[in-house]
Amino acid sequence: MNKFNLIIFDFEVFKYDVLLGCYVLDADGNKIKYQLWDQDEIRQFYEEHKDNSIWLGWNNQSYDNFILQAIIQKKSPYEQSKQIIQEGNRFKYLRIQLYFYDLISNHPGSLKAIECADGKNIKTTDVAFDLDRPLTQEEKVLTEIYNTADLDQTLDNFYNVRNEFELRLNIIDEFGLSMDTLHATGTQIGEAVLHAQETPGIENWVVKPKLYDTLQIKNQQVIDFYLNEDFKKGKKLDLVICGVPHRIGSGGIHAARPKYHTDWAYYFDFTSFYANVMMLYNLLPRSIPDKYKAFYKHMYEEQIRLKKIDPDKRWVYKIIILSVFGAMTNKWCKFYDPYHGQLVTVTGEIFNVDLLEKLDGKIELIQNNTDGFIAKPLPGVTDEMLKEILDKWSARTGFTMKFEKIYNIHQRDVNCYMYQDESGNVHTLGEALKHYGAWENSLYEDVYKSKEPVIIEYMLVDYFIYHKLPEQTVEENRRKLRMFQYVCKKVSYDYLEFQKDFADGHVEIERLQSVNRAFAHKSEEWKGMVYKCRAVGKTTRVKVSNLPDNCLIYDDEILSDEAYAKLEPIIDWQYYIDRGYERIREFMDLIEIKDIRP
Repeated sequence: MNKFNLIIFDFEVFKYDVLLGCYVLDADGNKIKYQLWDQDEIRQFYEEHKDNSIWLGWNNQSYDNFILQAIIQKKSPYEQSKQIIQEGNRFKYLRIQLYFYDLISNHPGSLKAIECADGKNIKTTDVAFDLDRPLTQEEKVLTEIYNTADLDQTLDNFYNVRNEFELRLNIIDEFGLSMDTLHATGTQIGEAVLHAQETPGIENWVVKPKLYDTLQIKNQQVIDFYLNEDFKKGKKLDLVICGVPHRIGSGGIHAARPKYHTDWAYYFDFTSFYANVMMLYNLLPRSIPDKYKAFYKHMYEEQIRLKKIDPDKRWVYKIIILSVFGAMTNKWCKFYDPYHGQLVTVTGEIFNVDLLEKLDGKIELIQNNTDGFIAKPLPGVTDEMLKEILDKWSARTGFTMKFEKIYNIHQRDVNCYMYQDESGNVHTLGEALKHYGAWENSLYEDVYKSKEPVIIEYMLVDYFIYHKLPEQTVEENRRKLRMFQYVCKKVSYDYLEFQKDFADGHVEIERLQSVNRAFAHKSEEWKGMVYKCRAVGKTTRVKVSNLPDNCLIYDDEILSDEAYAKLEPIIDWQYYIDRGYERIREFMDLIEIKDIRP
């Protein structure tokens, strides 16, 4: 793959002009910038790079590729652009040779929203794309500046997800796939490697649940729920296991002690649970030939062998292994096998209950989430006793399980908690904590989609793990303005408005661009709010959710000392502190709440 150059590219399309901006990155790390307005030059550039380059963009699979195709075919790029915007779903298949990869594939979202999350200037171009005349030279210069900003952001995004791209290249190398699969989805790659075949009528290939010889479950409620296929009817089963209320359904088994805190516990992890369910109990998709079901098992064993000696190579196999289960209930995938797909989950659930029955009376269960649970041994129960129970269960069922000691556990509910591992690293899960540790790389856990500023998540972790008050967290991080910003997007609405309500009663409304940056605002003169608006429809104007009651808009960069000096006096720092305490209280019962500051 080293013979290929990489081209970061982006088009700006006007009625009478079109700009191709790109960076060409060669194997030696050199970067050459091109900004081409002449369509003959664009065609020549394509001919020189179509065989030796991989073209990378942001949403290029849905837009820029087809603009390039229109130019190559000597059609109007402007008309093509209009068609894509109006009827985008029509444009799926290219008719020119192009090795390409769309960086948006695993991170759907606006490039401008990511620029915002990265703290950059996000002001859009003042040059209208539907101008009914050729651009002036000054307008071309402004467009080139705008284009360069988008190229720079796309290049930053590439560096942030380069491991995903290189993994795709490694998969192509390992399995001898065509370069045309470079832009395929992860599921499509898995289907190609495992030779899955589209199987008409597979949704009618009935498979009934059965009680396996390796199963020793006693709870009759669970057995009946399973054998009667109540999970297929959308029903849920509520019951108490190990002293904790559980809910069982087609999506998994879930339980938690709410608002729970403890200094240590064990994290019990079912190793590759769904993959093992499929292999051990013959529940791989029936659209995979037997030869490649055996190959799936080989890849599973190989990735275990490679875990320590070659972790990069391990992921080549692991990504294929992981691609199967999630696609089994998707009728558009070749892995489609809905009977097996539903049985994978519920089969895992009943073996989960099987194990908890053996541990009942030996553990204090803290939470259970289908493929793993957190628990503490009860007084008098040793690690050796736990290990003996797990080993017997594993020998009988074929599953493997490991458990490790974790510390400083603070749990709101089954899907929202934090803890530290043996090395002191913080692990978080859940909507209130999802983006912790992510503010520097906006594509890590897609922080640009965060509903609230990441400083709120840091206040939670700092309070419970490091015993800091929100005031301390805000003071320590206040120069990192990216941690305090809101990313406001119009989403499915037509446009955004910013309304200022002044103390003297008058109101000002300003039309905004599609993506904007907001902060909590401190002012006695006026209050600001951002609204999503539609030109027509039942709901034409609503507030952007999760914003403070008073906010300001600031779309210039926020990375410099100058930006901080300008914003520091008018940002309402106390708002963030108060919001931090609100979220902290979500993890506490009424008695605990009395002990924290208001």
